[in-house]
Amino acid sequence: MIEFKKAVAREILDRDGQITSLYLDIDHPIKKAINYNQLTGPVEVGDILLVNTTAGTLGLGTGGVHFVMANLSGAEKELIPGGHGMKLKYTPIQSKLLLSEEAGSPYHSLFNEEIDFNKKVVYVGELHSMLPPLCAYLKYMSKGSLRIAYIMTDHGALPLCFSRNVLDLKKKNLLDITVTTGNAFGGDFECVNIYTALKAALNIGKCDIAILSMGPGILGTNTRYGFSGLELGLYVNLIHHLGGNCIYIPRIGFGDSRIRHRGISHHSLTVLRDIIDHPTFLIFPLMPKEKAMRIIEQLRQEGLFPRNPLLFYSGYGIQKAMEYYQVSSTTMGRSIKEDPFFFYELGAVGRYGLKLLDRMGKRMV
Repeated sequence: MIEFKKAVAREILDRDGQITSLYLDIDHPIKKAINYNQLTGPVEVGDILLVNTTAGTLGLGTGGVHFVMANLSGAEKELIPGGHGMKLKYTPIQSKLLLSEEAGSPYHSLFNEEIDFNKKVVYVGELHSMLPPLCAYLKYMSKGSLRIAYIMTDHGALPLCFSRNVLDLKKKNLLDITVTTGNAFGGDFECVNIYTALKAALNIGKCDIAILSMGPGILGTNTRYGFSGLELGLYVNLIHHLGGNCIYIPRIGFGDSRIRHRGISHHSLTVLRDIIDHPTFLIFPLMPKEKAMRIIEQLRQEGLFPRNPLLFYSGYGIQKAMEYYQVSSTTMGRSIKEDPFFFYELGAVGRYGLKLLDRMGKRMV
């Protein structure tokens, strides 16, 4: 059951076209809230609000702020014409929008054509924090010549505007197209499923690279299959069977306090062992011998090596790219100084993808 409370908007902390951040007068230790303008309309100081306080009371990772459910001071809202697609379906906040595939869309007829993967690369990665460093590296190394799309699935945050990463990447011209799929919403293209999202990103949006990952907020239960990143293996299979060039990004690192995420994360091992149904190249950064041997032994114990070929590339260039574009990403709160090989992994897969594009005739400048 949802826990909700009445509150009064006391201060507008930040406002853009899609999100209003608020400071509340509320009977709760957490005083901040987010209002999604697309869902609940504008908010002004003094408005009486109904806010969802569930995650805050539970102390969850999604509980740093409350979320406005309704503005009780606002006038009634009328539907804006256009679009018949629904996201967040059959919930009190189901929202109408124009799906890119539907008849009223200018792209409607294009979705009857198959995806053309020619001279395209799709990256599939578990964590949202992989997105900014990888975009920075690819743009830096190609001198901005590559067009990059981000496909956000609905296994993390659902509103794209919740991601400050995406906002920052867009402002810096490091990300060209965004696509939201399933119940995720707010992208440049609103798509029904992964197949049509790939079509929108690679062909309609004319991107050279698509990065496919969930939004912020991965869910894990410390069980073998109970984590949201499991979906990614299914997408790798789909792209492979469609003839696309797919690079799966293993989640690696050595700074996590949890043993199950050290070396190569148990999440990646599960996806590679039980979900991805074909041998796939696994790309890793150059690293000290003891670290490399730990990862190789983890793969060997799971029967994944030598079934899957391993390639090692230098990933150190990621640091220069991040510094150049002033991208200060963290993963699980750790910076590149605290967990460098998580980031070097992104440099390594980035380098491999550029070589793959070059071999397909997409010349890098």
